Amino acid sequence: MGNNFFPVSIDLTNKNILVVGAGKIALRKVETLLKQNCNIKVITKTVEEQNFKNLLKDNKISLEVEREFKEEDLKDIFLVVAATSDEKVNKNISDLCISKNILVNNISSKNNMNLRFSSIYETDDFQIAVSTKKGNPKKAMEIRDIIRDYFNMFK
Repeated sequence: MGNNFFPVSIDLTNKNILVVGAGKIALRKVETLLKQNCNIKVITKTVEEQNFKNLLKDNKISLEVEREFKEEDLKDIFLVVAATSDEKVNKNISDLCISKNILVNNISSKNNMNLRFSSIYETDDFQIAVSTKKGNPKKAMEIRDIIRDYFNMFK
């Protein structure tokens, strides 16, 4: 049986966020987080998605390349995204964060985390977050798109 996640909204303004990894999913998570006015630091052995360099150039993130995650990287961190291509590394990061009561999203597991990202549909007036009980992000995106299409019928 998986974790029992409680849906909640959280203010990330000025919070320190650490993303470990710089691949496609990590980029998607960073792009979502950038809308929240938080401080994002990315640590990675290699940059797989070149858009990370554009974000760095535009001073939207800090980026440390060619190095591995260390426990000291968690100092003053509110939330971590374990987004490497190595499931074992992600699990180690997630386990460490959970033991320290740091919010962590592990992209390579449905349960080895204490935080899931929702699929969000928002307008100027409201925000609807969709998550699935078993951690199926594609299904959550499908449902979000149905909701979006429904509301667009009334525009």
